[in-house]
Amino acid sequence: MKPFPTIIVILLISVPSYLRSQEKEVILKYEVVVTATRDMQETRKIPANVTVVTKEEIERSNAQNAVDLLRHEAGVVVGDWFGTGKSASVDIRGFGETGLLNTLVLVDGRRVNAIDLSGVDWSQIPIDRIERIEIVRGPGSVLYGDNAVGGVINIITKKPEKTLSIEAGAIGGSYEYNRESASLGGKWGSLSAILQADHNSTQGYRDNGFLRAKDMGGRLVYDVNRSISFNFSGNFHHDDKGFPGYLTKGVYKQDRRATFFPNDKGKTEDGYGAFGVKAKLWDFGRIEADLSYRHQEATDSFPSFSFKDKRNLSTWGFTPRYIIDKSLWNHFNKLAVGLDIHKSDSNIDSESAFGPNRSEITKKSVGFYLSDEFSFLESLILFFGYRQEWVTYELFQETPLLREKVKEQEFAWNIGLNYLFSKRSSAFFNIKRSFRFPVSDELIQFFPAFQVNPAMKPQTGCHYEAGIKHFITDKIEANLTFFWNDFRNEIFYNPFTFTNENYPKTRRQGLEIETRIKPFPWLSMRGNYSYIRPVLRGGSFLGNDIPGVPRHKGSMGADIELAKGFLFNARINVIGSRHFIADWSNKVERLDGYYTLDAKLSYLWMGLKAFIGVNNLFNRKYVEFAVVDAAGSQFYYPSPERNFTGGISYTF
Repeated sequence: MKPFPTIIVILLISVPSYLRSQEKEVILKYEVVVTATRDMQETRKIPANVTVVTKEEIERSNAQNAVDLLRHEAGVVVGDWFGTGKSASVDIRGFGETGLLNTLVLVDGRRVNAIDLSGVDWSQIPIDRIERIEIVRGPGSVLYGDNAVGGVINIITKKPEKTLSIEAGAIGGSYEYNRESASLGGKWGSLSAILQADHNSTQGYRDNGFLRAKDMGGRLVYDVNRSISFNFSGNFHHDDKGFPGYLTKGVYKQDRRATFFPNDKGKTEDGYGAFGVKAKLWDFGRIEADLSYRHQEATDSFPSFSFKDKRNLSTWGFTPRYIIDKSLWNHFNKLAVGLDIHKSDSNIDSESAFGPNRSEITKKSVGFYLSDEFSFLESLILFFGYRQEWVTYELFQETPLLREKVKEQEFAWNIGLNYLFSKRSSAFFNIKRSFRFPVSDELIQFFPAFQVNPAMKPQTGCHYEAGIKHFITDKIEANLTFFWNDFRNEIFYNPFTFTNENYPKTRRQGLEIETRIKPFPWLSMRGNYSYIRPVLRGGSFLGNDIPGVPRHKGSMGADIELAKGFLFNARINVIGSRHFIADWSNKVERLDGYYTLDAKLSYLWMGLKAFIGVNNLFNRKYVEFAVVDAAGSQFYYPSPERNFTGGISYTF
């Protein structure tokens, strides 16, 4: 693994130099995103490392789910526990076990992170629905508040683009994998609508690793006139799944597909509805507001542990904001002021060897923010913002009795400069303060007594970031970002005390390199490399690495247009070694690094699409997620070996 960083850097530097002579004049088309500023903005004007996974890249990839689309992105490390894409940790900038709590995930701007340790249910986002994915690295605490520490991922779903479109498709593959999908959409004057249905089923790589999911949802957009627009969207999701659980080291070496828990199963019903409005106020700016409701019911049964539970979670969200573009002292200025109000109610009924129990958790949060963009010069832009957020937890449990209310508040700010030194290139620098409140499970202390942990504090961080986004020619784009992040009271689980605690000081330093090259009309290439040094400062683990974080990660890929209608693409992903999750003392040998190669051959003719693909072509035996206990015993969650997919679809 050691030569890998050197090889990537050489390729990212030497290939652009070789192709520099091919520069030609082109019509500029600026990439636009919404996540980084909560408003439409060109990526070159954003003082952050932003990546867009486009519709074309999604269609060309051999990804089977939303998680697969993120594996090849710079600085993003995926840990899929069971290999089905439902339960996974997506970690940006090195948080390891708590990556899923320090990365905010949005669907069309709507928060989908849970208020407890369950994180994000990725299976509720069928890949056929995804139009593009926007990834903003670094904290988004000013605009989004809680969870947005390492970065923000916004999954944007499809909307109709032509008068009438009907699409149907089917995919099959290894481990009895099959997916069927259909959509109907259209655009008629001021009204557009789309309705989609998906079915996804697999026996899974592991024994008792099955997943069977159904989804139905859609979107309706009504533009009353040029000033007022309404947006309705919703989805219903149902799934049944197995929990294959961990493997001990001995069993893992003998049979990677085995399970100790053949009867542990669960099911989920999850639905949401969202209503949005946008209104222009003539010369007085515009108002945007979104109202959303989500309800989830999950039933899990673990006969292996004589335990089962039923969870009901309801979440309301209301997010109004006011935006005004108005010159200030003859300089362009954009001011955004907003309010984020969320309320989540969670009820859990459980049964164990100790008898039945019930717990109730309510989390209310209110966040006020303002963000401003001021152009000193046409090419020099100042960004600054501030947020204050208040949160209240109400916790109740029958046995042992617990009835507590916890209130916290935190603030975030940012200041950044962006310099546009050419028509498509820019350089930036920013300083930001982030925060994260503990989730409900992190608030509870089990030892020495069952209670709300009185010592638990919110996590805060100070982030420094500088980068450059440069189009060397119209065919070559290269990005380089450096970051330095210091945290206080980082929330983590200490296996030696069996409780969640605050670690006094931690630090993460690193860089991200990305390049895209299109030397010929029939060939496009991309690559990235990320380095991060995650260190514990002070405390009982002084100087150790943060577990679960690889120092090196990289990806390379190419898309090759062959004969008319045929496209071949390949992606290689390389992950360096890292310490097992929960190995804060760094005493256990490191988990091996690995690489995977995925490839796909597709054919397009008019409305017909067909493909055949392979993941993990070289059949690497690797693990994305593994943990140790306080005694140093190792537990593995093996990842799939070589597997194949093939499918066909037609659009009318």
